[in-house]
Amino acid sequence: MDALQRLVDIEEIKQLKARYWRCIDTKSFDELSTVFAEDAIFDFRQAVRDPVSGTPDGVTEQPPVKGLSNIIREVGDALKVAQSAHQGHMPEIEILTDTTAKGMWPFEDYVLNGDFEFKGYGHYVEAYEKIEGAWRIKHSEITRLRVVILQQGGESSMFRSDEA
Repeated sequence: MDALQRLVDIEEIKQLKARYWRCIDTKSFDELSTVFAEDAIFDFRQAVRDPVSGTPDGVTEQPPVKGLSNIIREVGDALKVAQSAHQGHMPEIEILTDTTAKGMWPFEDYVLNGDFEFKGYGHYVEAYEKIEGAWRIKHSEITRLRVVILQQGGESSMFRSDEA
């Protein structure tokens, strides 16, 4: 692969991730389906788990979600009433072949879901595949450096409470 194509591919992956965060924060879940591969896996078990204090009371961690339609449904259910703001930072993207790549994205997010509110810092660790000429997320996992619970009262519907 020549250097120009490598740079084009990296830029396309950056645009893909920017679209992901915009779709999440604007609740454009139909458009979010253009971000993931049909057989993608999304692991957001650590979305609200702090490495020091653990998972907040009332929040049940879910297993990784497999498949595009399941990802769209689970993310939509988790964030349907939440207000969120995600900021992605300087990624490390490595083009592995003409059709595969991997990346790591430092990010921070703020989420308010009823009376459950947090600020988080971490990384998305991802694998990408170029499918029919377009890059898609094949595997995405959230890892956390820190989650600060700003407010928590009652049971949270975010990421499925124990009552779900």
